[in-house]
Amino acid sequence: MPIIDAIRLYTTVSRWEFLPAVSIGILIGIFIGAESIQNIVSNGFIFILIEGIIVFILLFNVGFMVNCWADWKVDELYKTKLYQAVKGIGRKKLGILVIIHIIGAILLAFHISLIINRFEISILVWIGTFLGVFYSVEPFRFKRRGILHSLIALPIFFIPGVYSYFLVSNQPLFSSYTFLFLILATGVTVGHYALILISQAEDLPADKKMNLYTPAVKWGLKKTLFISFTSNFIGSIIITIALILLFLIINVWLLLLLPLVIIGRYFSMKEVYSLHKFSLNNSEESLLLEAIRKKMPKYPMWHAYGLTGITVSGLIIQILKSLEWIDPILII
Repeated sequence: MPIIDAIRLYTTVSRWEFLPAVSIGILIGIFIGAESIQNIVSNGFIFILIEGIIVFILLFNVGFMVNCWADWKVDELYKTKLYQAVKGIGRKKLGILVIIHIIGAILLAFHISLIINRFEISILVWIGTFLGVFYSVEPFRFKRRGILHSLIALPIFFIPGVYSYFLVSNQPLFSSYTFLFLILATGVTVGHYALILISQAEDLPADKKMNLYTPAVKWGLKKTLFISFTSNFIGSIIITIALILLFLIINVWLLLLLPLVIIGRYFSMKEVYSLHKFSLNNSEESLLLEAIRKKMPKYPMWHAYGLTGITVSGLIIQILKSLEWIDPILII
């Protein structure tokens, strides 16, 4: 197989179109967690950081490759591009590729844990790998177990940010600063899992046919859209509160960033709300599916909108910390 075709098939089953949006979680953890830019680039730590990013990319690929491997028959109905990519690689070869990725990620994570003496790194990699694989694979296959479907939000949103935070942070596990970051990561997880619910709802007919008990199958599209909007709203509130507290313990002038955060959250919720509003007057499944599928091309942007303000806030926090412009008015 020509190398260009192999790369195309690999990036297809790894769903690299989602990598930029998901990678933002890594940046947020680095920006908020690192003591300073100087600490990152000094004493060769930059190489540890690069190694950590490689671990993240390997496991990002694993999650989507396993899903394509497990759901290739489901994808034949509506996601033919993924189905054809699995056939092009070969299902057995794809499975071997997944195993190689997992082994490589676990070994690299253990090496990082030894070097920087933070075994939270390895623990998070083990948890993320378990959830990412068994989201799609038996005997657990969380994606077909109703509310347990929500566990996928951890390896996609919560773990990457927390993983990168511990990768660069000198803060103790039980410090107030770490606690506030964990609250922020929780808000991101709740708010953006809401968007996954809509993406998953697109597969409702195929999931029903394959007896996959996903949230959309359990709740129906109308209730799924309501829960999606509600979760996005709650997540946005948690994010805003966590950032306000972080701003106050670093520099009060950071509060000027709040409008950017709120605007980003608004645009993240806008399309979800429009679908929810449409469902109030249209209960027919076929109409709701059509409305959802029309909006799916812009789906990655929903995540990007909501994360932009958080990322910029994290970057400014890092700049102030690096310049030692720390002037807290809140001590916790």
